[in-house]
Amino acid sequence: MTSEQLTRRKELLVAQAHLHRLQARMAWHDITQIVAPPHLAPPRGHLRSIATTLVGVGIPLLGLGRMGRIMRVVSIGMMVMRIVRGFRTQR
Repeated sequence: MTSEQLTRRKELLVAQAHLHRLQARMAWHDITQIVAPPHLAPPRGHLRSIATTLVGVGIPLLGLGRMGRIMRVVSIGMMVMRIVRGFRTQR
């Protein structure tokens, strides 16, 4: 391989790496828009941003499957908590 071909190859690899970084950034942006769509109503505190941050950090750290199981358990726990609170307020 001549030095000119080697230089072209390096430039091609750098351009491909840059393209892959841009594609990954765009994919990450799409995922964040799905997880946390733009606010249509004024926010009620910081709970939404905290939940979005936790999900955004939890998925890369724990993986999608494990994070899904954790979210399922948390949502069931919150449902039970709301039912218990509903029974308390009726009395």
